[in-house]
Amino acid sequence: MSYEYVDRAYEGGVATLTLNRPPLNVLSIDMMEQLNAALLELRERRDLKVLLIRGSHDAFSAGLDLNEHTREKVTRLIQVFHRTFETIRLLDVIAVAAVEGVAFGGGFQLAIGCNLVVASESARFAVPEINLGLFPPLACVVLPRAAPRRKAMEWIITGEEIPARELLSYGLVNRVYPDGTFDARLKEFIQVLTAKSGPVLTLAKRAQTESYYSGYEEALYKAENFYLRDLLALADSVEGVQAYLEKRDPQWTDD
Repeated sequence: MSYEYVDRAYEGGVATLTLNRPPLNVLSIDMMEQLNAALLELRERRDLKVLLIRGSHDAFSAGLDLNEHTREKVTRLIQVFHRTFETIRLLDVIAVAAVEGVAFGGGFQLAIGCNLVVASESARFAVPEINLGLFPPLACVVLPRAAPRRKAMEWIITGEEIPARELLSYGLVNRVYPDGTFDARLKEFIQVLTAKSGPVLTLAKRAQTESYYSGYEEALYKAENFYLRDLLALADSVEGVQAYLEKRDPQWTDD
């Protein structure tokens, strides 16, 4: 696979995938195929704890490539786009979207498809498909589950821009950092995650994602199973408790 539109970097337990299709990192079929391939490669790496997805050229992504929104290509365009979210959901690492500049349409949906979202103060979000005579299928599913239903309805049917601070107030964005210190603050945030035990991060993610759409009893059963069967089999779960009792920092072995 040739990665013309996706830059890849690996360092300190973090895989960084950077969208690189200037000027606005619009998501074409080829670009999303490359992104999916890069995501699938991560399944083979056991040294990773965090996946960081970000944009280049002062933008996250302005959405899907409308030049490919034709009767011949639109089915493929939507299918490849939605496959990205399923791949991210099934990855063991914690996926973080770092949003600077615009995150419109498919770009916004890609960001909220990650487990965590960090944004710069001036980041701009929107699902403007309604203005094109369209609607965003994935946002119609995800936003009402992640934000108040009426607010999600407003964002989708008006297509208006949404400031990062507003999304922060509704829990769609986890952190908002000043533009001038964004990279430094983002690095600090990522270091908070990589300081944890990798296997425990994985199980914490699975316990949430696999029980999210279940009823209460089934969800609790799944989370309890992950805890008693998988978590307690880890050396790190023993180390964490022992370190607390001995009043020292834990020494994770990621095992």
